[in-house]
Amino acid sequence: MTSSSFRLIVRTGPAPGTVFDLTKDVTMIGRDVTNEVVLGDAEVSRQHARLTRTPGGFVLEDLGSTNGTFVNGERLVAPRVLNPGDLVAFGENVTLTFDAVAPEAASTVASAAAKAEPAPPPAKAADAPAPKVSPAPQAAPAAAATPAVEKRRRSPWLLAGIGCFVLVLACGGFLWFMDAFYPEILYAPLRIFGFY
Repeated sequence: MTSSSFRLIVRTGPAPGTVFDLTKDVTMIGRDVTNEVVLGDAEVSRQHARLTRTPGGFVLEDLGSTNGTFVNGERLVAPRVLNPGDLVAFGENVTLTFDAVAPEAASTVASAAAKAEPAPPPAKAADAPAPKVSPAPQAAPAAAATPAVEKRRRSPWLLAGIGCFVLVLACGGFLWFMDAFYPEILYAPLRIFGFY
């Protein structure tokens, strides 16, 4: 594991695609700007988690955060060693991928590509149209996840609005009932102060 360098890549949440290289032995993660990995989301605690480099790999530990730390969908209840490719979530909105970068492998691929000679272009038939190649959509997964997050954020406001509407209806019904059947009790405070 010592020959590789490691990093965290933001998948969802503030600034998707941001890469945090893990160069220190202890990396603090949270919303506070004094942390090495700063995640500006309301569901992330000021000091949410700690990532520690050990001989066995990087160990992730939740620091008593309010909304929890999750690894591959499982809530973190004890320190856990991360494996490359693990999906780490802080609360519901922020997910990062723990990734390994092997410097030797990257340089080997680069040097092999530099030495290879380009192949000659194949002969084309005169009547054959050139095939159209469309790039694979790379932003589709992030775009698909966005409506679910927006729905989740809107639903508390919708529930609050419905709750207020029900409360107004209940108060109106109570006042109508009191006016229809017990007007002497309803208007007694107005009589005491001379308004009725």
